[in-house]
Amino acid sequence: MGIRILFINPMGTDMYDEHMASILSPIANSDTQLVVRSLQGVPKTPFLPSPALFHNQLFQTVIDAEKEGFDGIVIACCADPGLKDAKRLVNIPVTAPFEAVAHTAPALGRLTVIVTLPVKEEHDLAHEYGMRQHLASVRAVPTDHLSPEVSTRLFDEDPDALRRLVLREMERAIHENGIEEARRAVREDKATVIFFACTLWAGMLGPIASTVPAIILDPVITPLKYIELLAAARKYYSDSRQDHERK
Repeated sequence: MGIRILFINPMGTDMYDEHMASILSPIANSDTQLVVRSLQGVPKTPFLPSPALFHNQLFQTVIDAEKEGFDGIVIACCADPGLKDAKRLVNIPVTAPFEAVAHTAPALGRLTVIVTLPVKEEHDLAHEYGMRQHLASVRAVPTDHLSPEVSTRLFDEDPDALRRLVLREMERAIHENGIEEARRAVREDKATVIFFACTLWAGMLGPIASTVPAIILDPVITPLKYIELLAAARKYYSDSRQDHERK
């Protein structure tokens, strides 16, 4: 029997759900049933709202997912918002991109994290997950944003166009700065693993993987593979225990 995995976009809009599902579905194991879902009752904004505005809705979605029979959950934001508390609410595994990388990268080598914003939060997360000794560096690849006025207008009138513009900017940043920063991470920081820490970069990292001599970790594929492992392991050992108890 397969496993059911829920990816939660912690936003009040579904404008990225189909895009994320299109990246994940071809990569998921053949026996994985994958669902991507955004949050209800959260302010509808084109970008991630303050965590204080979605934590309660996130936790309720996690609780409901277990009741619906999901075997694992991913909170699809690289800041891992609410992850620690979400884990305490259910008996199924819950993860998020940075935690998945923290448990994956040390087995592969020295890690550089590439972000879009100032780097303190990533250093804090690395310390929290006990991976400072495996962290080669944190580097920034800045991205430009549309003005709030334009973003709000497009979000109301044509969210598909807004999504395309946002993703185009993320891809521009990859080509203009991301490839070079990844090369510098290998050359100057001795990194062997590079994590692009924004879910909007998902599915865009092929040009880097083909030109930079390092393992490139995608921000949504990595947690997908990690949660598949956790969910399958939990299911296997749970089923084995039940079989033993019946004997």
